Amino acid sequence: MAKVSLNINGRKYALGCDDGEEERLMRLGQKLDDRVNNMANQFGQIGDLRLLVMAGITMLDELEEMNKSVDNEVDKRIGTLRKETEAATRLATKTETKAADSLLDAAVRIERLAERLAEKG
Repeated sequence: MAKVSLNINGRKYALGCDDGEEERLMRLGQKLDDRVNNMANQFGQIGDLRLLVMAGITMLDELEEMNKSVDNEVDKRIGTLRKETEAATRLATKTETKAADSLLDAAVRIERLAERLAEKG
């Protein structure tokens, strides 16, 4: 297990992570530090815990909004795919019916031709 030291709002936090995840954890820690510093600039140094809670809440709010946006986009695309599938199914059914009618017509013509040939023979 690897260890990473993060600096959040001027304080060091030692965290463990899986080997190979150190860079990602440091990048995420930097993002959290940036968010906490932004909160500290807006509201002052109101305590690490409050700043971390506020940063976490704002990040979760953004995540929830992104999830909602993704869900809406997925629903929209599913609707489009359903419409396209229904249209393709209708077209396939129409084409199949037309092909069956053409085969039936050809069978009738072949039977008539066979009857004529039988009459002559």
